[in-house]
Amino acid sequence: MCLLVILSGCAGGPPHDYYNPATVGSHFNGPITITLVDDVKSETQTLTDSGYVLIGTADYGGDQPKRVELEAQAKRVHANHVIYSLRGVPGQPGSWSFSFGRGFGSGGTDTGHYDVHVVFLGRDR
Repeated sequence: MCLLVILSGCAGGPPHDYYNPATVGSHFNGPITITLVDDVKSETQTLTDSGYVLIGTADYGGDQPKRVELEAQAKRVHANHVIYSLRGVPGQPGSWSFSFGRGFGSGGTDTGHYDVHVVFLGRDR
């Protein structure tokens, strides 16, 4: 049971934490497809014009989303297609980061992060 809690906790992440629903009550089945795109806005428009339903979005700054996080959130909201984009944001010159976690400290030069935009969609297949 503890292993199940640990594994399910790992699959949350930013796509879950920053999720904003657009449509509630839609349930789409089928395999989940995930695609990295250059322009989420235009791709979303193209997909909705072709019959996909916008279910929700997640926008945040941080690390790249993990596939397991995207799939887990898609399952939670009953989406079967996920698109996302990444834009690298460089760290500030001369800036440092330092954090404590799990009894250890770590630090170093700020290497930057990504602006991440994720869109969850569904369509009957």
